[in-house]
Amino acid sequence: MPKLILKSLLVYSTNENKGFFTEFSESVNIIHGRNTSGKSTLIQSIIYSMGINDSKDNLNNINKADVFFRLDCELDDGAKVIKLVFVRSDETLVLQYGDSRPIRFDGINANHSYEYGRYKDIFSKIIAFDLVLQKQSELISAPLEAAILPYYISQSVGWVYIRESIGDYRFYRDFKFDYLDYYCGITSGRDRINKYKLDKEKKELVFELKQLDAYETNNEGLRISKTLDDRFKGEATNFLEEYQSLESDLASKEAEHTMLCNKIGMLRSRHKVLSQIISNIKNQIPRVDQCPTCEQILPGDLRDYYNNRQDINDAIKESERVKESIKLNVSKLNSAEKSISTLREKVEKAFRILRSLEVEQITFDSWMDHNANLRMLKNISTKKQECRKRLENLNAEIKGIGDDIDIALLRKKKEKDFFNIFKEKAALLDVKIPKEEKYENLYSINSFPYQGVELHQLLMAYNFSFYEMVMKNPNVHSLPFLLDAIFKEDIDIENRNKIFEFLSKETKSSGQVIFSVAEYKEIATPSVPLFDIANINSKYFNNNAKLICIGDGKTKRAFLSESSSIDRILIDDTVKLLELV
Repeated sequence: MPKLILKSLLVYSTNENKGFFTEFSESVNIIHGRNTSGKSTLIQSIIYSMGINDSKDNLNNINKADVFFRLDCELDDGAKVIKLVFVRSDETLVLQYGDSRPIRFDGINANHSYEYGRYKDIFSKIIAFDLVLQKQSELISAPLEAAILPYYISQSVGWVYIRESIGDYRFYRDFKFDYLDYYCGITSGRDRINKYKLDKEKKELVFELKQLDAYETNNEGLRISKTLDDRFKGEATNFLEEYQSLESDLASKEAEHTMLCNKIGMLRSRHKVLSQIISNIKNQIPRVDQCPTCEQILPGDLRDYYNNRQDINDAIKESERVKESIKLNVSKLNSAEKSISTLREKVEKAFRILRSLEVEQITFDSWMDHNANLRMLKNISTKKQECRKRLENLNAEIKGIGDDIDIALLRKKKEKDFFNIFKEKAALLDVKIPKEEKYENLYSINSFPYQGVELHQLLMAYNFSFYEMVMKNPNVHSLPFLLDAIFKEDIDIENRNKIFEFLSKETKSSGQVIFSVAEYKEIATPSVPLFDIANINSKYFNNNAKLICIGDGKTKRAFLSESSSIDRILIDDTVKLLELV
């Protein structure tokens, strides 16, 4: 478990020659000063120096003075201790890791910038922070704010809300579960993204099925069309069968008509040719006339004369045969035309009869119109079948991924461990945990139904309980525990002492802790006694706590002051790091 320990913080304005410098104890550090003196500014400067932009707006006033921040740390990875230095000036951050060459990042003020992403990857690897969160349908690395979240309780919301001191996690699916699993040491090993996509598709299909059912049920036109179809289908089917038979006969007769026309045309052309041949043969005299083709004198012996006469007879016979054939086919053509005319009249008559037919005021035309609705009904039915089949497959796939029974058992065990710790710490602060079961279960707690001192104390018990759970996990990074403003203005002396007693006990076994308390020395009276930080250190922390005073306990906005006490060598070395190219 990489453990980050703060060594010192330098904040310096070159324009105003003002600054702030402090070293940190590895155990307890108490930041004290009057309200609005700059105690929160110190804690926010630590976070800002590490490249976290969440507190950037809160530092606008001192950033206007052209300041730079330097945070010196040590990183204990279990095998060795490595020096780690952060130097930040507005959008520029320089990171020095051990003896390696410093790395410069320019333009890190926006969390979505390329430079910030580059820095985030490097810093996450240094502290072994590898929490991933689900955003829409993909897993992405968690923002750096999530690495600080278990170790920071802000003054503004940290003593009212849980997991809201730093960062905005509204756009991450199941953030609470992933966050608690990670810091409690639970890994599910599930294909979460695939399961998310399948669940999403399942919801969409279920919604689509509901829409189809609702449309089919509520659309009166569709229901009427279905009823009409059942009642009118018989007449329509009979007509269609009759119409198909008539159309088939008509097509056959039309084909026969076309064939006869072609045949008669061919025969008439042949008869014309034969008539010309007969005329030519009769008018040509042997030994006198010439051949119409080769212009030779026609032969005139007896054999040739015989052949000539035979050709005339053959041509005349063929001509007679063709004439008979023409007569026969013309008769067939007339018959076909008559049949075609009759069939066409039958088709038209049958269609007229069907168009005039009514079944309870429904005509064939309106039935044809309703067929559009019938086609829509068929499409709806097909779509519903497809949806149901896909739903079956989705349910099988989701079941194959698992139902997270084992992770639920692991979470129950962690909740039991947490509640045992929570009960003990709440008892130390003399505050009762609400009786409802959800306030006993770590994964159910989002807030507490208390206010005032009770809420403050219960959240302190909760935050230290979760901090202890995190510290028991050897696989996550460890950062200093930062608690801003451990007292509310209306907490009485008795409860303040309880909180100091609680912190005294808790910090004996914790890591580095930094917390702030408000004081104002000028208003102390016998009736309104104010605690003395030196006495508190002696009474509760055996004088081992590091006291860090902002101002003199009387001055407001005293974070930056005259820098004569700040080591000039440290300032110059920091400037050199910032000037790194």
